[in-house]
Amino acid sequence: MLTLESDALAWILDEPDSTDFVATHLGKTWLHARNEDRIRFADLLSLAQLDEILGTYGIRHPTVRVVRADQDVPAAEYVWRDSMVDPVQVARLFASGSTVIFGSLHDRHEGMRRLSAGLARQAFARTQTNIYLTPPDSQGFKPHWDTHDVLVLQVEGSKRWRIYGGGPETPLKDQKFDPEQHEPGAVEAEFTLEAGEVLYIPRGIMHAAVTTDTVSLHITLGVIAYTWADFVVDCLSEVAERSPDWRANVPFGASSLDADGKEMTRRLRDMLEDLESTVDVGAVLAERQRSFDDYFRPRATDLLRQATGSAGLEETHQVQWRPGMPGSLEQRNGRVVVVSLGREVDFPAAATRTLESLLKEEPVRAGDVDDGLDWESRRVVISALMREGFVMTDGEYRG
Repeated sequence: MLTLESDALAWILDEPDSTDFVATHLGKTWLHARNEDRIRFADLLSLAQLDEILGTYGIRHPTVRVVRADQDVPAAEYVWRDSMVDPVQVARLFASGSTVIFGSLHDRHEGMRRLSAGLARQAFARTQTNIYLTPPDSQGFKPHWDTHDVLVLQVEGSKRWRIYGGGPETPLKDQKFDPEQHEPGAVEAEFTLEAGEVLYIPRGIMHAAVTTDTVSLHITLGVIAYTWADFVVDCLSEVAERSPDWRANVPFGASSLDADGKEMTRRLRDMLEDLESTVDVGAVLAERQRSFDDYFRPRATDLLRQATGSAGLEETHQVQWRPGMPGSLEQRNGRVVVVSLGREVDFPAAATRTLESLLKEEPVRAGDVDDGLDWESRRVVISALMREGFVMTDGEYRG
């Protein structure tokens, strides 16, 4: 079954897989992915959930911002002590035509975390979410471009979008749109994004949107550019940690001793020629991939219950590796080690099959795990994983 963990991009686009999209559109052209299922994203996020987050989570500015395309909305109009957002004032501004933006909900909302984490692992790039709640017939931003690719998931309502010419090709992070300097080109396309549909916009493509006659709720999922230049910097950092040559200072007074730069060019060329044989590219890639798992830690509301209830685990209880929780196994000195989010928990080697079965993330009765262990031995392993937050059960708390 297609999931955010197996092929996040395909799940978002409602395609069998993401191969065609990556080959045809990614980083090249925008795409309006039409869909007739208007409640496709209902389980991912809802207006009711945003209302709860705004009213009860104690959110601070600028995690929540209020904007309008036709005028500035000073933070002082909806912020009170210690940058706390005043939910009542935000609601008042929303009712009068302002857009409410919820930033970084992947740090507070499990659905947004799974969305961001799944795409980050697949794309090998950092991701972020901004949630836009816009009243009818309103506009949050004028035409602009972004310095990262975006996937717009229309959750509720609809928006009228325009795509403009005139944007730069693959802008860097600091090449941001400036309304004082940049003007949109001609309108190249105009269409309505309905609930359940997705819009993909590569970085540098100018765009703008206006709501129709209904309240619009959409998720903007940003994919932060990771360029070849960024990769080279990471490779150099990896080498510098091991190589005194790369940690050495450039020659004292280089600009005056080598005004035309020829000697520095020669020395740099020699060092770059050695880079291929000295850099551990695999280590660079693995470290970056691990950083995504560490950044997008799963959010859960049952960790205390699961940990304290582990002693009451029974054979009839259904158990499952916690969805979205990264994990891998390593064999060391006759033991098997579970590695996840910087933590390591080791077990006797006999527990290997138990751990492999649970890591498949498929629900199974605790008594039916095919591992060759007796029940008491298996119960010890699963209970330990529950206390660590790796495994969850549907069993009742029996503290």
